[in-house]
Amino acid sequence: MKIVNFVGYSGSGKTTLIEKLIPIFCAQGLRVAAIKNAHHNFDMDKPGKDSYRYRRAGASQVIVRNAERWAMFSETPQGAPHLSELIAHLDPADLIVVEGFKSEDSDALRLEVFREIGRGEPPICQSDESICAVVSDKAREAFPALPVLDINSPEKVAAWITEKLQVKGIEKC
Repeated sequence: MKIVNFVGYSGSGKTTLIEKLIPIFCAQGLRVAAIKNAHHNFDMDKPGKDSYRYRRAGASQVIVRNAERWAMFSETPQGAPHLSELIAHLDPADLIVVEGFKSEDSDALRLEVFREIGRGEPPICQSDESICAVVSDKAREAFPALPVLDINSPEKVAAWITEKLQVKGIEKC
């Protein structure tokens, strides 16, 4: 499986870009999976629901399914799993799109999404040599050592990624 990881500061446009890229990849016949790292606490399960009650009772994993989808909730009292552990739980896919995990090493193609958002943070690529391109609305001169992909041209970003990863689709999503 080929993996592309988008890193960047909160508010830089990672989710919006990924939301535009996934249908482009699917239209090319790629089977796409996605993993997102959340920095805040979240709970997709609601108090009072059976699955929530099972987890609260002590179940370490709970699976819920219906005719359209299924989901598995796993408690992680030992700490957050590494990206590679999460990938191991995925069904086979042609491309895995990852958002976040900027401090974890992986074999993923790493791109930084960078836009000036008024907080004055320096680009992550200045201190992270594993980033191989920047997706931005800034001029190429701002990132002289890396390819700069236009954040407003998701089709070109998708083409660059599929070429770099040498991934080709077979069946439609």
